[in-house]
Amino acid sequence: MAAPTTTRAGAILAVADVEASVAFYRDQLGFELEARYDDPPYATLALGGTRLSLAEQGHEAEDRPGVTMTAPEDRSRLQVVLVLEVTDCRGAYEELGAAGVKFLAEPFSPPWGGARCFAVDPDGYLVELEQPA
Repeated sequence: MAAPTTTRAGAILAVADVEASVAFYRDQLGFELEARYDDPPYATLALGGTRLSLAEQGHEAEDRPGVTMTAPEDRSRLQVVLVLEVTDCRGAYEELGAAGVKFLAEPFSPPWGGARCFAVDPDGYLVELEQPA
């Protein structure tokens, strides 16, 4: 069986407040808002050829029977980390930190090279800023 022809990959995150999350991803991380819906609240953003959708938590969907998405209840136990590959991790850390983005720690340089740090979004999801080796 052949794999389907894919035009773009992305993810959907359940969030407590779609507007707060749109502001974070658009205004602080540079995503472009592509679409916004009201009932239920939902937004689609894009960056670097990928799509990130933000869905207000707690809503069922006809095509997703038995599954209700929720934002993280325990911020120390996450199921997903978003990764943004950047050209200058330390520069991005400084610039975003000055703009009010919260980070877990300063950039780290692993033994294999490059650098990474983790920003925290309004719901507690981690966004890894990764500068490849």
